[in-house]
Amino acid sequence: MAGVTGTDALGVRHEQEAQCGSGLRGAAVTVEVRMKVNGHTVTVDAPGGERLLDTIRERLRLTGTKEGCGVGECGACTVILNGQAVNSCLVLTAQCDGAEVVTVEGLAEDGEMHALQRAFIEHGAVQCGFCTPGMLMSAKALLDANPHPDREEIRQAIAGNLCRCTGYEQIVQAIESVARQAYPSEDRGLRKDHGEGGCEADDG
Repeated sequence: MAGVTGTDALGVRHEQEAQCGSGLRGAAVTVEVRMKVNGHTVTVDAPGGERLLDTIRERLRLTGTKEGCGVGECGACTVILNGQAVNSCLVLTAQCDGAEVVTVEGLAEDGEMHALQRAFIEHGAVQCGFCTPGMLMSAKALLDANPHPDREEIRQAIAGNLCRCTGYEQIVQAIESVARQAYPSEDRGLRKDHGEGGCEADDG
């Protein structure tokens, strides 16, 4: 057994033991893939049929990305690929040559949690934690593309991420709070007290 680094629900890394290089899927023919992962350039020789999810977890040992359904329905394996939130269980590593990938481990900087990670804790959006990495990455992709999402846009962005614990309300509130904190002078009408219809953004 070799000592490796694992990652918890919020992307905080911890030492653990694991058997390296086992259980990788895919065809026998290998492909050299060079990509940037969390700001670092990596080169891997992966079977042509290997999923990005397997490369991330088993070759790069970034275990924050989870496998849930394996068919792109639950969102647990969500990463950001070239600026877009994707299900890494549906992407082949061979397709990622030259790509830029961000996993939940890439959110924190210099040991400091990302604002989304802190907000998820403060708003009680983390319970069992299994869906949390994927939720965080979908939220990050949303805010990168649209810093001022309304409530409906937030719900649409996380619609592909299943959560059986929180009922989504705390997650939506956490994402809203980060949008307000990051751009307080351009709040555009995000309100703390919202009804069933959700928040609306002022046009003016």
